[in-house]
Order: sequence, then C-alpha cells, then structure tokens
Amino acid sequence: MKGLIEFEICPSCGHGPPVRLAPAGHRVDTTLDLIAGDPGMFGLDSIEFAPLMDIDFVICSRCALIFMPRRSTPEAAKQYYSQLFHCIETPLPFDELPLSERFVRRKGAFARDLIRTLHDHGVLASVESVLYVRCNAGEGPRLLRDEYGLSEVYGLELLPSCIRHAREVYGLEQVERLFAPEFDNPFPRRHFDLILCDEAFAHAHDPVRIARSLTRLLNDGGAIVAFKEKDHSQILKSTRLFPYGMNFFHKQLFTRRSLRIFLELQGFSVEPLPHPAVGKRESLKNSKILYLLRPGGTAKPEFPSAEVEPLTLSFRRWLSAHQRRSRRQRVLSVFRTRGAEPGIGGAARR
Repeated sequence: MKGLIEFEICPSCGHGPPVRLAPAGHRVDTTLDLIAGDPGMFGLDSIEFAPLMDIDFVICSRCALIFMPRRSTPEAAKQYYSQLFHCIETPLPFDELPLSERFVRRKGAFARDLIRTLHDHGVLASVESVLYVRCNAGEGPRLLRDEYGLSEVYGLELLPSCIRHAREVYGLEQVERLFAPEFDNPFPRRHFDLILCDEAFAHAHDPVRIARSLTRLLNDGGAIVAFKEKDHSQILKSTRLFPYGMNFFHKQLFTRRSLRIFLELQGFSVEPLPHPAVGKRESLKNSKILYLLRPGGTAKPEFPSAEVEPLTLSFRRWLSAHQRRSRRQRVLSVFRTRGAEPGIGGAARR
C-alpha cells in the first residue's frame, strides 16, 4: 500500500512541531501480526504493508494529544480497510457467518445499556431519525426501532458479516457499508436528529474533517453522541489494557481532556455522560468516554500544558513494559514452534 504522509502539526489544535515519544520507525504495532498472521492472506503486499507496522507516536506540547504522525493518505487507507474487512473467511470471530452468539450477546448488552443511558438523560426526547455509525451486528438500531418506537433508524458498519446479520436477522434494511476512513452517507435521508459514533475520532485519518462531516449531517437542534473513546491517561497505567501495542487503527490517543479540547475547537458544546460498562473487566471502568455534543458551543478550551510531561512519562513506561512483554512472547513462540516450552533456568521441557 502506497501513499504515506507525515503530520507535522497536531491534527487537533494545529500546534507544532510535536515531541516524539519513541524512536522514529520503532515497531510499536503487533496487533496486526495477531490479526492477520501474514498480511498476504488479506491480499496486501507485505512490502508495502510493512511501513504501517513501523509506527511511532508523538505528543502535542499544547493540547497533550498523543497521535501517529505517519499515516496513509485517505485513498490508500480506504484501500487498506476495504481489503482487510472485505474477506469474510478470516480468523476474526466477529467476521464469520453466522456470528457467534457470544459476540452478538456482548454487543447487544452494551447497546442496551448505552441506549438506556441516553434515554434516562433525555437525549432521545423529540428524536425521530438516528444514524448509528459502526452499529456492529445491528442490536442498537433494532432496540431503537422495536423498544423505543423510532421508525427512521440507519446504520453504518465496516464488517460485511455484521451488515448481513443486521439485515437478515433483524430485518434492518437501512444498514450499509462504512468505508473508513472517509465518511460517506449512502442514504436518501440527508440529515438526522441524532448521530451515534462508536470511537469515530480515535480512528479518523483526519478528525477535523470527520467532525465537520458529522455536523453537516445534523438537523437543526440535532446532537452527536461520541462513545467508546478511550482515556489514555488511564489506559497507559496498565499494560494489560493494551498488551499488544498501539495499532494502525488508533491514530489519535486521546485523554478525557484532550478529546474535550478537540471537540470544543470544532465548535461543539460538550456534556459528559456516564459511560456504560464494557465487558466484565473492572480495569476498563474509568477508561471509556461518553460525550454528548451539540453544535454552537462557545467554550474556549483550556490547554493542559501540565499534562504533557506526565503523559510522556506514562507512555514511555508503558512502551518499555510492552517491549519486555513482546520479547517474552517471541521467545515463547520459538519454543512452541519447536514443540517445547521454556523450563526453569531456560531449559526446555516437553
């Protein structure tokens, strides 16, 4: 895949140059190894694919956003995402048909909690049309239709298997393919009262462009709900939360504060809401962000210069721990390949 570019200024506040957190070209990403095993299985050229796995991160000295400076152009990224998610016969448990009951149940439980939270806080009042971005297996749109009486519910999703499940199992005809990183609206309805976005800004090639695109899709008085964004001031405190490294999918590593700054710079008023639990892991409880956004905000962001140094230190500590873990995993994989496991004192046992 061709078309890498370098962000020389912060994609959130435009300040530059950023401070590098790891040596240039340092390989932080190992998640794609685990997902793909061999990039060639997805029809991706391993030579062209390699630069995307040699990721390094920088931090903005003004707004404290950690981000990936080297990333693909939108055109090349669209090719990458399309190829990666086009093939149904992959080892990904959520991209197989029929979808596993566990996957559907887990996504459904979260969607139910999310929609209940929005209802309890009055977000669904007077809402007639909803666009659900990254709607997974369609449980969220189904609940809005069947239990909250909304007839105009639309969904966008990356995975073909999830789209088929939403259409065939739930009868959701208005679920279409999301071609990341561009945000295209394939529906005849051009504007919506409410847009639900599952981790849209962390994944965005250009978060400012995504924010503006979403705003243009809102009816007057409409709102956006940004959820499952991660607070990396919490994430970086635990190697277990990110045991396999930062990856190509997460281009902006927000904190609660830096995400709010970004959104206020885009002209949103920002109202924090309690985020539903994600899975059973207590360690994830405080790491997720749920913001209710409305255009027309007038707040002036307060830039957290005091957060830059602690975040830099946390990232480097996390990276050091990740490197030690990765080395151990590589050693274990060698022994397993040979049909042995490391024993006491480094001796192999069978």
